[in-house]
Amino acid sequence: MHRNGRNFPGAQHRGFTLMEIIIVVLIIALFAGMIIPRMSGLGKRTEQLVADKIGDLLSAFGYRDSIASGSTAIEYSESDRTLVLLTLKTDPIDPDEPPVWSRDYLAPTVKIPLSISFRAMEDGKLLPDSGWSIIAHNDGTRPKIELEIEGDSVDTSITLDPWATGPYIIDNTQDEIIMLPDAFDLDAAGQDREPW
Repeated sequence: MHRNGRNFPGAQHRGFTLMEIIIVVLIIALFAGMIIPRMSGLGKRTEQLVADKIGDLLSAFGYRDSIASGSTAIEYSESDRTLVLLTLKTDPIDPDEPPVWSRDYLAPTVKIPLSISFRAMEDGKLLPDSGWSIIAHNDGTRPKIELEIEGDSVDTSITLDPWATGPYIIDNTQDEIIMLPDAFDLDAAGQDREPW
């Protein structure tokens, strides 16, 4: 090493050895091997979480309808791609005013990411992408609701039958289809004489 034109006897010029470079590359590869699979799994978990939240929303819808606490509705807003549960409520301060739809804050609001395509059907009829509402009236009538989501890692159908309080979910990426059991008449099978 030169300083002011002089050589100092104890100073050495040292660079990285090949072994040090290989060790650093291996450490970086190890960290990348741990982080990249986690990052790639985030999209799948996010899409699965959306399917689970839609199932929870339909469960809340079915429950609200079953306790007959007034009209209930599911509303889809295309502008922010959200599903919300609404209930028709009268103002307790002024009961003569007409009832208004208000959001049910006990049910989850479902935000559908742009990476997921979303279709909804009411009694087998496709609903518009521009926004819609499905209403369960307090007289006990309710349509069959079918919601389908498809993304990079999820292809799921979520169905709430008119008589059910909870939905069933079919994962279309699996080879087997989950079928609901057929109705079984206990009286016809002679089970009415046995305690159960």
